[in-house]
Amino acid sequence: MKLPRKLSRLFWLLRNTNIWQTLTLNLSVKHPRSSRLHVYHRSQIITAKTSRIVLEPSSYLVICDTRLPRPKVDPALLYLFQHANLKISGFVTVFEGATIVVFEGGTLEIGNRVNINRCTIQCACHIRIGNFCRIANDVLIQDTDFHKTPSSNDADFSGQINIEDCVWVCPKATILKGVTIGEGAIVAAGAVVTKDVPPDCLVAGVPAKIVKTNIHSWLRDISYPSV
Repeated sequence: MKLPRKLSRLFWLLRNTNIWQTLTLNLSVKHPRSSRLHVYHRSQIITAKTSRIVLEPSSYLVICDTRLPRPKVDPALLYLFQHANLKISGFVTVFEGATIVVFEGGTLEIGNRVNINRCTIQCACHIRIGNFCRIANDVLIQDTDFHKTPSSNDADFSGQINIEDCVWVCPKATILKGVTIGEGAIVAAGAVVTKDVPPDCLVAGVPAKIVKTNIHSWLRDISYPSV
């Protein structure tokens, strides 16, 4: 039984893995032997020569994973501009249709056991996503305005986003520059976060406001097997 399973797994990998992108990244990214990097389906990975992908020991980055079999899979997109940094500190799954862009000089840090679904992350300054976080479909996370606004000056284009451990960001939520989302918080569907969110709070609305406290996020109670 072991041999048929191994053969079935091998055929699945050959059919679904973007072999060229996987080999290119594994050869270009210096990482410990205990870490792994896989690119599935028709993902588009564009990295500048001066950009960096850093994989911590025992980390695992999966790009364009899909859990539902289908004839057509939307590619995941990863763009790293000059001097951009992507740091992976554990098991990170980027599902199909996700778009991650790290602009010149930006740094994106992602912790352990993080699921990034069909969303958009745009990093021009610094975005940190903690452990055990869930980013749902159609979420927008961006730490910059990309241009000057009437009420801002030249130094206010960007601001660091800090998403602590066990945060759940629901579909179509937006997280804007300069905010910190506390540990165990939940951002409701369609919410627009413009200010800091305390730990263990549920926020909703435009702009997002606290609607419930001491929620003790269910993400804390999930046990995961080791990688």
